[in-house]
Amino acid sequence: MSGQSTATLPLQRHRRELGRQGPWIALTALVAILVLIPIVPLQSKVFADGGAGLKELGEMRGLGSVLVNTLYLGIGATVVGLVLGTGLAISVHSLPPRLRSALSFAPVLPIIIPAVAHVVGFVFLFSPENGYANTLLRATPLFDDDGSGPINVYTPFWIIVYTGIHLSAFVYLFVYSGLQGLGEDYGLAAQANGAGGLRILRTVTLPMLRPVFVYSGMIVFLLALGQFTGPLILGRREGLDVLTTRMFVLTTEYPIHFALVASLGTPLLVLAFFLMFVQRRLLGDQKRYVGRGAMSMAKAPTRPWTTAAATAFIAAFVAISAILPLLALTFVALSPYWSGKLSGEHFTTAHFVRTLSDARVQESITTSLTVTLAGVILAMPIGLLVALAVTNRDRIWRPVSIVLDVAAALPLAVPAALIGFGFLFAFSSTNTGLYGTKTALLIAYLAIMLPYAVRYQLTTLIALGPQTMESSRVSGAGPLRTFTRIVFPLSRAGMAASAAVMFVLLIHEFGVSLLLRSPESTVMSVVLYEEFSTGSYPRVAVVALVMTVITAGGVVAALAFGGTKAMERL
Repeated sequence: MSGQSTATLPLQRHRRELGRQGPWIALTALVAILVLIPIVPLQSKVFADGGAGLKELGEMRGLGSVLVNTLYLGIGATVVGLVLGTGLAISVHSLPPRLRSALSFAPVLPIIIPAVAHVVGFVFLFSPENGYANTLLRATPLFDDDGSGPINVYTPFWIIVYTGIHLSAFVYLFVYSGLQGLGEDYGLAAQANGAGGLRILRTVTLPMLRPVFVYSGMIVFLLALGQFTGPLILGRREGLDVLTTRMFVLTTEYPIHFALVASLGTPLLVLAFFLMFVQRRLLGDQKRYVGRGAMSMAKAPTRPWTTAAATAFIAAFVAISAILPLLALTFVALSPYWSGKLSGEHFTTAHFVRTLSDARVQESITTSLTVTLAGVILAMPIGLLVALAVTNRDRIWRPVSIVLDVAAALPLAVPAALIGFGFLFAFSSTNTGLYGTKTALLIAYLAIMLPYAVRYQLTTLIALGPQTMESSRVSGAGPLRTFTRIVFPLSRAGMAASAAVMFVLLIHEFGVSLLLRSPESTVMSVVLYEEFSTGSYPRVAVVALVMTVITAGGVVAALAFGGTKAMERL
């Protein structure tokens, strides 16, 4: 009997360990299924039928120009975004403390305006025939009033400029956070050795920010390569196609040739994984770049001319990137039609009344709010569980932990439009009955928002430190009691701010929504695009302003719960 009891002890321990690991295994399976549904089935079509999709891709007319356009847009927009974003971060950081506190949020304003509304605002400003900014420029002695130009927002160069302006806000958030984390020891040492401000910036500050530039550069490059909204609205008029827009065109043809669509998306996937590998290699040992010291850079004196130049640069960026597009949208919404004439003589609110009383617009607002809120509510607990798994990595089987980490971060490396194509294929090729439903939108929203839910809440948990949870366990509290009595109360504000930020991101969502839309299930961004395609410009402006107001509500909530630092989570 004793021999049998001894033999069963390892088996009992194995069962207990499996019982403890069971929930984490189930969570890993759920996350992996959620993020792989739009990727694996679609990519499997690439090699189906002997690689027929790849063969057709090689025979596609104009493929070379599409690839060149994609790289040209991606590289150009990344350069513009890095230069502008870094300049904004340095400008804000060079301001006196009070002015810095007041203006630190200003460069983020372009993110607040929904992407599709932002693009349309630039069209109203810089369309070569009717753009308001072009009308003003032609009225100056610098340009001839020939009825067109001088800026044509539909050309590749100006699409790059627009995309770079939009992405510069992301770079600003990364670089500004990096500047806040630097100490002043090295700068003061360089100053003591006779280095001036520009030399300190070039030889000390910027090299210390290498990990920030590598990380933000890779992220922005991936975003630029996967851009869909700008190239779709701006590039199609001049026949400019990138990979994502060519894929969208293929989905408008019936029957949809998913093998060819998947083959077009494969280069983006391969490049995304390659860039992630390069990023890790470039960063190397990040301890080399740690520079936090006892003194804060906020105490560094600021010269009056530096303050004036920095403030002027920030004001000019905010005016061009946020204020002018919003003014253009408002002007068109109040005008009988979009003519490009700067006159308020015939202003009317009739477009607001007719548009907001349209049942289709009302339904899109309801659907947007319903699916977005449901997506946030579902993403928060799943993201929290993954974040808890990461912070308790030593208690989870290593293979489970690795798979969970990779699966939860995977949607960040895949363009949202490509995920939309994947879900379109998954839902339309099965008998699940999900195609064209709000549930399909909800599942897709949950997949693309999962990395953000994990990242935001992981930051909050890390800020608490392991000592807090360990003290609770030592005092006899179980995991559930530790969470409800300790973790949740202390991290409630951070979680609420994270939820508000995710609400903003989902209200903006366009690429996935456009591909999964149906007459019974559509959202505001899709309605805006469809109105733009039919030339109903005042209605477009009204919907864009409504989206912006709703987004502003989410931003106010984020700021109320998490302060100005909440928007750094974007």
